[in-house]
This record gives sequence, structure tokens and C-alpha cells, in this order.
Amino acid sequence: MTESVHHRLQMREMVGPLRVNVDVAFGARWTLIFGPSGSGKSSLLRAMCGLLGESVAFSRRELDSSWLALDAMPISQRGLSYAPQSPWLFPHLNIEENVAFASRSRGGSHDRSLVERALDTFYLSGYEARMPTELSGGERQRVSLARAFAVPDAELLLLDEPFSGVDRPLRDALLPRMQAWLAERGLPVVSVSHDVDEALLLRAEVLRLESGRVLAQGYAAEVLAEERARMVWALG
Repeated sequence: MTESVHHRLQMREMVGPLRVNVDVAFGARWTLIFGPSGSGKSSLLRAMCGLLGESVAFSRRELDSSWLALDAMPISQRGLSYAPQSPWLFPHLNIEENVAFASRSRGGSHDRSLVERALDTFYLSGYEARMPTELSGGERQRVSLARAFAVPDAELLLLDEPFSGVDRPLRDALLPRMQAWLAERGLPVVSVSHDVDEALLLRAEVLRLESGRVLAQGYAAEVLAEERARMVWALG
């Protein structure tokens, strides 16, 4: 991701019993939205995707420093790739077809090399012909992530609790592979997590939420210093 690529989200919205009130800009390679359950983390991602109300303004700064209003565009034209918290796969498609769905849906044949790279990145090589019903929950989660990574024209990747259902050793193996590929493509990420360990491993910029408001934004080691100290104390 270059220094010139930034996104801004302005949102003042009632989401069920929660009022979300944020005005944030982010331009790091990886931004992690951190907070307890019910703090509004997933709502921010859905707002970026255009799945919430009209009181959401979402824009991207272009190379000429002008701001492009993404919220004024159809969802399909926003240049976003989204992996929801609960992996939803097409039950009638095999794993390769699920991963290739984004490029196939745009017409023509899919980018084979992109799909193969996604399958390899998430340790899914050899799974191509399997059906979703043959997979475990963690495997389905990895297929969902591979599909999000395989969107050919994405300009921003949105991941909601991307490692739910994935054990820690596998998560720790996946992270550097994901980051290496993202760096090659210059593709920024905004993800959601309540896992301190994950935020510190990513060395991400952290946007800390509580009750729908931003409490802090900055480097993970700074914003989550207290949580890190508690984790170290708990581990002795």
C-alpha cells in the first residue's frame, strides 16, 4: 500500500440498541478494529460495504489527493472484497469454484494463477474438488478467506474475525503468508478482532472501539499496552 492511499469513514447510526458514532481515517497496510463484543466492530465493516443506512459516508483518497465518495457508488463498483465472520460458501460449487467465484461472476474464465495462489496461501491445495459439506468449520473459514483474497480488482480487503474457527498454530502460520501476498499486491486490509495476541502479531494500526465510539487509534503495542501487560502477567 502506498502512502497516498487512505480511506475515511464517517458514521452516525443506530445499530439495534447501539449508537455508532465514528469519524476516522486510516492509511496503514493493516488496520485492526479492536473491541469487546457489541462495541460496533462488525457494523463498521458492514457500513463500508454499503450494508447499513444512509448516514454513512465512506471515501477513498485518490492519487491526485481528491476524495472519491465510495458510498455514492453501487456496492459492486467500490473495489471491496469482504469475508464475513461466518463463512458462507456456495453449497453447489466445489472449493476451487467457490474461490474463483468473484472473477467468474465478472464474466469469462477465472484467473487460474490467482486462484491457485489463494488456495496455496491458505493451505488448500488438494482441496479443489471437495464440496463444502466435506470440510470442517476451520477449513470453510480458510476457503472464505481464500475467496476474498482472490478477488482480482479489489482495492480494499475487509475481514470480519478472519481466524474464528482456526487454531492458533495455523493462524500464526497463515499471517506471514497473507501479509507477504498483500504486500506484493499493495492491498490494504481492515479487519475485526478482539484478540490482543492477533493484533500484536500483525503489528497493525489499531482502532479501539467501545460502545460505538473510538477510544484510541495507533500502533498495537501502544493502544493495547494494558491488555498486553495483563496477558504477560497471566502467562507468568
